[in-house]
Amino acid sequence: MPPHAGVPPGADPSLCPAMSDKAAMAEKPNAWPVGGVLLLHAVFLAACGCYGAAAAGWAPAAMHSAYAGVGMGAALLVCAIMAVSPSHKLYMIGVHFALLLQLLLIGVFAWQAYRSYGVPAKADRFPLFVVMGTGSVVALGAMRVFKPNKSKRA
Repeated sequence: MPPHAGVPPGADPSLCPAMSDKAAMAEKPNAWPVGGVLLLHAVFLAACGCYGAAAAGWAPAAMHSAYAGVGMGAALLVCAIMAVSPSHKLYMIGVHFALLLQLLLIGVFAWQAYRSYGVPAKADRFPLFVVMGTGSVVALGAMRVFKPNKSKRA
């Protein structure tokens, strides 16, 4: 089979969608550091969520902490798997969706910390919201630090 099968004679192979997808796969940056950050953030959120439920004695009213922590951890884990996949499209979707989730989490934890600050009934939750928000800020910063450099094209 010729190297540019399916491309009309005289056409630029880079303009063919099938060929450009193969070229994009070859140029996909190393996303393992970003995937590692997402994995660590996922485990951190799940652990913090379970800690919040355990601190309340696994009471049914506090189980939402565990569910939310594990759920967001699972979402970030899916993003990590997409980021390290061989497909450039999945890599881009996974990384950018994870960045949006991290920004959302920072906002949610900041809002929850604000709402629980100085409220005696919620005093036990405030430190957990601060820790989870700080961890999310650190994870977002690590995503920025480990972001693959754009390759220079000729």
